[in-house]
Amino acid sequence: MTTYNNPYIPEEIYKILRKQRYQIKDHSAVKLCGWVKKSLLENKNCYKSKFYGIETHRCIQCTPSVIWCQQSCIFCWRVLPSDIGTSQLSHHNVKWKEPKEVLEDILKMHRKVVMGYKGILDRIGKERFKELLDPKHVAISLSGEPTLYPYLDELIDLFHRRGFSTFVVSNGILTEVIQEIKPTQLYISVDAYDLESYKRICRGREEYWQSILDTLDTLRSKERTCIRTTLIRDYNTNIEKFIPLYERADVHFIELKSYMNVGYSRRRLTLDHMLKHEEILELGRRVEELSHYKVADDSYDSRVVLLVNEDRKVERFIGGENK
Repeated sequence: MTTYNNPYIPEEIYKILRKQRYQIKDHSAVKLCGWVKKSLLENKNCYKSKFYGIETHRCIQCTPSVIWCQQSCIFCWRVLPSDIGTSQLSHHNVKWKEPKEVLEDILKMHRKVVMGYKGILDRIGKERFKELLDPKHVAISLSGEPTLYPYLDELIDLFHRRGFSTFVVSNGILTEVIQEIKPTQLYISVDAYDLESYKRICRGREEYWQSILDTLDTLRSKERTCIRTTLIRDYNTNIEKFIPLYERADVHFIELKSYMNVGYSRRRLTLDHMLKHEEILELGRRVEELSHYKVADDSYDSRVVLLVNEDRKVERFIGGENK
């Protein structure tokens, strides 16, 4: 039975997260990505490996702000307050821990979740297990909005000093934080093309949309940037409407990904809202026709296509090395 002892997370949400195998320490969390299991047991790697050279089994999926986000996106697979009849959660009462503490919490939680594989060394091999215990990449994207953690810039820097590469996924609302942070690769989620679609899909406040547009303007001067667009049938598949936003941001990469009917999103959307991989590829080719981005790769299992900026080329593969 899950023991509840967290001062920041409502008990009902805490128990749901623990049931979903989240490791939680105060306001931070780690969850073993399903692709790590596939990498170890089936020799299959996630699309970040295919696109950017990340070693799947050496990647930590984590967050320093596990339940707090300014939006309530309909496609989010995490449990949202609205899913259980709770009002939007406030982060203002959180006593945020120092980045050194958060880093150690994350590493300890990760080690705890992977130690179970020691019991099947005959299947994964001693060398593979040794690498599993020595991660080289951190995906700060598990849940919540990472820019709400007030020391995110310092946390990223600490990971880099330890030899990690970092991917940060943000909703782009806190433009001033986006300007400060320097992850190995910065993702901004752009899932709507105007204010009306933003309210319908992301369910954020009107002023947030302008903040996201401001963030897009800042991406032109940042290193290794990516826009991720989650595409949902009947909501935002008119890809032509995204082109002005893509051109405005001038990011290095674009990822077009189908909505996946998993987790708590199944309470809001259906299987019919998912796009087939062939449809994602076709939308990628359409972006290629209408912009200076070119299709570079795709992953069938994840229903995602990668486009690269022909005018701002950077080395795609980081190979787990800190840049």
